Amino acid sequence: MSSTVSRASHRTRGNVRTPAASPGVGTPTADWNDRLAAARPEEFEELFSTVLTGDFGGVARLHQALETASEWCRAHGACGSAAELDVLAERLADLGEELHLVGESTGHEIRSHRAAAAGRTSPAVSAREASAGPPTTTSAPLPPAPVRSLPCSR
Repeated sequence: MSSTVSRASHRTRGNVRTPAASPGVGTPTADWNDRLAAARPEEFEELFSTVLTGDFGGVARLHQALETASEWCRAHGACGSAAELDVLAERLADLGEELHLVGESTGHEIRSHRAAAAGRTSPAVSAREASAGPPTTTSAPLPPAPVRSLPCSR
């Protein structure tokens, strides 16, 4: 298993290695982006959730920052700004739900793609089987996943 991330910075859940620390615990965002970009298919869904939509993910941290800023504004008499921040926090919560669904959909799509690929015969095996006897059938590719539109701004 080759990786640019040391073994100590990951924990194991089943056969999937995942980050041991939450994204907000002293780890630069670029590092998490690098991990996400380099993730193996079996790691992607959980890593996506950890980085973006998990309890300590980017959406949760930004939501908390918006709520804190709103409270500060209210305490210092800037009620208009507090209301605007509250609206943004609500929109972010909706976006977080959409991101969560996209993460689950991506995981399902990856698993389906891997299952279909495992069911197909490799070109080398197909060539051997063609010379040895009747052709074998392969499974048809899966149709593309439906495209989900992002929520409109309010």
